Amino acid sequence: MNRTDREDFWFRFRRSSHDLFYGERTSVRIFSRLVLLTFTAGLIATVAPSVADILTQDDPGPVSTYVEPTPEPAADASTAASPSPEASPTETATVQSPEPTPEYSVAPASSDTATQEPIIEADAPLKPQPNYTIKIPDTFAIDPRANSYFIPSIYLSGSEFTLVCINGNGINFDLANKRISDDRSDTNTVMVLGDGGPNLRIAGRTAEVLSVINSGGGLFAFTNNGGLRDRNGFISVVATNKATIDSAFCGKASSANTKGLAFRGLGLQVDTKKGSGRLK
Repeated sequence: MNRTDREDFWFRFRRSSHDLFYGERTSVRIFSRLVLLTFTAGLIATVAPSVADILTQDDPGPVSTYVEPTPEPAADASTAASPSPEASPTETATVQSPEPTPEYSVAPASSDTATQEPIIEADAPLKPQPNYTIKIPDTFAIDPRANSYFIPSIYLSGSEFTLVCINGNGINFDLANKRISDDRSDTNTVMVLGDGGPNLRIAGRTAEVLSVINSGGGLFAFTNNGGLRDRNGFISVVATNKATIDSAFCGKASSANTKGLAFRGLGLQVDTKKGSGRLK
């Protein structure tokens, strides 16, 4: 498995875990957490007794090899008085016997090598935040009666991974499939949250995030009540260590990486000029 496949696997794993435990559907979140708690309780109930048995085993300790010496019988008087014959050199030589081998020896305890688990880096905004290059008009001149508008192509650059937060005051923002609220993008490396609503989040690699925002004719702004005239919003850009859709990071954007959006109505005026004419 190469590096790209591993990154794709962890990306899918994080997105699936986030949808299960922090998704918008309350029933899915409750069920996922209940399953996790049940699994954890069963694991503790299975492992705890085995660990307790191992910790409470008695250590037999080393076996003593000491033997009490037997007293020698007293020498007879007649035996002590009789002279002993001279011993030959061969008989005087004593053969040293090797030391007895202990009956019990304690083998050194073998220590199991701990398995090192891979460390997964937590999602986080970069510190300090880099300054992005953001190209998007501050004001959009629209028909005063318009209730929808395609925002021109947006450009931004500044970091490998980016979280884009778009918020509107009475304005909804839509990607790719217009007028359809769908938080799933066409690519597997970009995460979308809040599609079709006033708080839109897009996260992933910067170039791919831009591709999704500008697809389908561009970012689509619309209102359900009234028109877009005199309404406003803002866009915040946050650099992250990897693709993350956590809305809490939107507040970490620096002022240099935040831009306002405003819609103003075009001035339409019809004048009638009076003049003289000659009939022939």
